[in-house]
Amino acid sequence: MSNLRVRFAPSPTGRLHIGGLRSALFNYLFAKKHGGTFILRIEDTDQKRTVPGMVEDIVDTLQAYGLVPDEGPTRSDGKLVERGDHGPYTQSQRLTRYVAAAKQLVEQGSAYPCFCTAERLRALRASQKNQHLPPGYDGLCRTLTPTDAHARIAQGEPHVVRFAMPKDGETVAEDLVRGQVTFKYATLEDSVLLKADGFPTYHLANVVDDHDMEITQVIRAEEWLPSLALHVLLYQAFAWNPPQFAHLPLILGPGRKKLSKRDGATAAADYRRDYLPLAVLNFIALLGWNPKTDRELYLNLAELAADFDLAKVHKAGAIFSLEKLKHFNRLHMKALAPTELAKVADVKLTPDEANRYLPLVIDRATTLSELQALVQFFTAATLTYDATTLVPKGGDKAVAQSALQALHDFWQGSEAWSSAAGLKTASLNWIKKSGLTNVGVLWPARVALTGQRNSPDVFDVAIALGKERSLQRLKAAQQAL
Repeated sequence: MSNLRVRFAPSPTGRLHIGGLRSALFNYLFAKKHGGTFILRIEDTDQKRTVPGMVEDIVDTLQAYGLVPDEGPTRSDGKLVERGDHGPYTQSQRLTRYVAAAKQLVEQGSAYPCFCTAERLRALRASQKNQHLPPGYDGLCRTLTPTDAHARIAQGEPHVVRFAMPKDGETVAEDLVRGQVTFKYATLEDSVLLKADGFPTYHLANVVDDHDMEITQVIRAEEWLPSLALHVLLYQAFAWNPPQFAHLPLILGPGRKKLSKRDGATAAADYRRDYLPLAVLNFIALLGWNPKTDRELYLNLAELAADFDLAKVHKAGAIFSLEKLKHFNRLHMKALAPTELAKVADVKLTPDEANRYLPLVIDRATTLSELQALVQFFTAATLTYDATTLVPKGGDKAVAQSALQALHDFWQGSEAWSSAAGLKTASLNWIKKSGLTNVGVLWPARVALTGQRNSPDVFDVAIALGKERSLQRLKAAQQAL
C-alpha cells in the first residue's frame, strides 16, 4: 500500500502531551508497516488559543522520539520549513481554500449563512437548559431565503456558515477499531463550518485538508468520534471519497478517570528527562494496542511497525501507569550496552568506567535520574561519612574502626584482585580465620566504599573501584570513626 497516506494533526494550543504522542506513534507505525507516508499537519485555526512556540515544540518532540514525518513542517538550520507536495501544511495558511469550500456548500444548499448573535445563542442555551432540553442550535437562520441571506451579507452583517444537517434518518459509518457506528440525525445540530472571522472550524478544515492531502486513513483520538457523522456527510456533500476512520481509545488514569498531571498527563518532551525515548514509545504503544503475543519488549521502531495492526487496537480506554513505564524503562536501559547507556543517560563516565560501574547499578534503577544518582559514589573523589552509619546495628564504634583497619591491611597485601569472586573467597576465608564476623567487617566496608547502607555487592564495588581507591576509602572511613 505505497499510496497509503496518514496524518498527525495537532493543534499548537499547548505542548504535545502523551496522548498526542501515542496518536502520532500509531499513525507512524501504520504508515511504516505498509510503506506509506506519515504527514504532520498543524491545525491552528483556533487563533485565540494558539500558543507561540508550540509548533516548534511539536516538531522537536516528534524528532526527539524518532517519529520523523515524511511531509509537513520540519527543522532546517534551526528554522521551520515545510517539505512535501501537498502543502501548505499549516491551516492558517489555507484560509482561502476553506472560504471557497464553504461557499460551494452554501451554493449547493448543503450549508447556510447564520446571522445569530452571541447574545441570542446564549439566551437559547439558557432557555434549553431551563426546559431540560438538549443543547443545540435551533435552525432559525436555516429558514432564510438565499435572497435574504445574500442581502444581509452584502450589507456587511457578521455571520457564520453552518452545515444543514438532515432532520430525519441516520448515518452508519465504518470504523477500523469500533466497527459500524450509527448516528441519528435527530440528535445532531447544524454545526458551524466557517466562523465570522473567516477561519474554519475543525470540521470543515480537517475534511478539506484530508481530501486535498489525499489522506487514506484518519487515525485519531476517540474524542472526535461524535464528529464522525458530520465529517462523513461533508464528504458526501463535496462528492469526495472519504478515507477510512479509526478512533483510538482514551488514555485514562487509575480508577479509569481522566488522566491527571499526577498520574502522567504531562508534556511528552518532559519524559525524556527520566525515560529513554524507545521505552516511552514501547510503553504507550501497548496502551490500547495488543500484539496478541507474549511479547512486550520492542527495541526499535521497525519491530513495532512490523507487528502493529489496527485490528488489534482496543475499544476500551487504556490505563496509564507510571510503574509500568518504569518497568519498560528498566528493560530498555538493560538492553543497551553500558557505553551507549552512559551516553543517552548523560552519565559522565569514560567507556571503561561505564563498563565497570553501570552493570552493578542497572538493576536498582528505573529512571535515568536514578541511574545518574546511583553511580555518583563511584565517580566521587571523596565520600562524606556518617560515623553512626559505619557501625553495624548493635555494634561498637571501636570494633568497626578496628575491622576497617584489619581489612585495609589484608586487602593491601592480597593478590586476589583479579575478580570479585576471587576477592570474596579470599576475604571470607580471612574473616573466618581471624575470628571476626562477616557483618562486623563487611557492613563498615560497604559503607566505606559507597557511603550508603544499601549498595551493590561489596566485592563487586571493590573490583570496580580498583585496589588503590578501595584502600583509600577504607582508610578515610576509619578516620571518620
